Amino acid sequence: MLRIEKTANLDHDLYKDAVAIREQVFVSEQGVPIELEMKGENGPCYYVGYIDDTPVVTARVVREECQWLIQRLAVVPEQRNKHFGTAIMQRIEQDAAVQHIKRIILHAQDDAEGFYQKLGYQIEGDGFKEAELPHHIMIKNL
Repeated sequence: MLRIEKTANLDHDLYKDAVAIREQVFVSEQGVPIELEMKGENGPCYYVGYIDDTPVVTARVVREECQWLIQRLAVVPEQRNKHFGTAIMQRIEQDAAVQHIKRIILHAQDDAEGFYQKLGYQIEGDGFKEAELPHHIMIKNL
């Protein structure tokens, strides 16, 4: 069963687990330069999902006054297609609702748009490049 935890403490082991997943998925697998992947680390909240004690999914959330920005959702390759991405997104949305956040925004890689659309997110605006990969802004009103 997936256990999801969160922290904003960059010294916490959970943050280190989040970074390890992101390095595996974004840096090693997708070729994103490490300096781009690690940009903007100070301030967000980090979510990590564990199976037993093994980190398998992560996401970064920048909390703004009226909305939250979800970034860096990643699932380790050997654990994909098990709905762990959906589970962490649902947890983030639940936490946002408790804090009376009305809107969530994210920058979705174009090849992940279908995943987010199934969760109720809608594309807004033109595409753009982030870390040299094609993205679109996607929004969900809670």
